[in-house]
Amino acid sequence: MNIDLTRNYFELFGLSEGFEVDQEELASKYRAFQSALHPDRFTGRSDQEQRLSVQHTAFVNEAYSVLKNDLKRAHYLLGLQDAEFDADTETSRDAEFLMQQMESHERVAELDHAPDPGAALEQLACEFKQQQSELISRFSAEYARGDLGAAKDSALKLQFYERLTNQLREKQEKLDEQLL
Repeated sequence: MNIDLTRNYFELFGLSEGFEVDQEELASKYRAFQSALHPDRFTGRSDQEQRLSVQHTAFVNEAYSVLKNDLKRAHYLLGLQDAEFDADTETSRDAEFLMQQMESHERVAELDHAPDPGAALEQLACEFKQQQSELISRFSAEYARGDLGAAKDSALKLQFYERLTNQLREKQEKLDEQLL
C-alpha cells in the first residue's frame, strides 16, 4: 500500500473535512492501515520498502492521533485554513473567561484540602467535561459557518480545559496512590 504523504489527514482516511468525525469509521480505517502497513509485514523486503513502511506508518499514526482528539483536530482544521496559532504563546483575550480559568485553577489546587477530595475531584471533572463539551459544540458551529476568528478563540479556550483535565488526572493518580 502506497501512502501519499502530501494528502491532508482527512483525505488520507477518506473523511469529509470538518470537525465532526465518525470515530468508529476512523478507527476501522486506522486498523486497516495498520494491518497493511505494519513494519512487521515488511521484514523480508528491501531496506527501502522497510523504510517506507515505517514512514507511512508514522504518518498514519500521526493523522489518527490528530483526528481522534477534539483539540488536536480543531488545531489541525484551523491550520488547513491558514488560521493557525501557537498554542504555547497565544491565549484567549476574553477577560471574563480568563478570570474563570484562574478560579478553576484555584479550585483544582484546593482539592488537596477538601473534606472528601475524591468526591470534590469527581464533581470538578464533571463540570470541566460539560464546559469542554460546550466549547467543542461552539467550535464545531463556528468552524462550519466559516467564523475562523471565533473558532480559534474557542480552540484556545478548549486548551485551558485540556490543561485542567490533565491536572485533575494527576490529582486522581495521587489520590489513588495514597489509597494503596
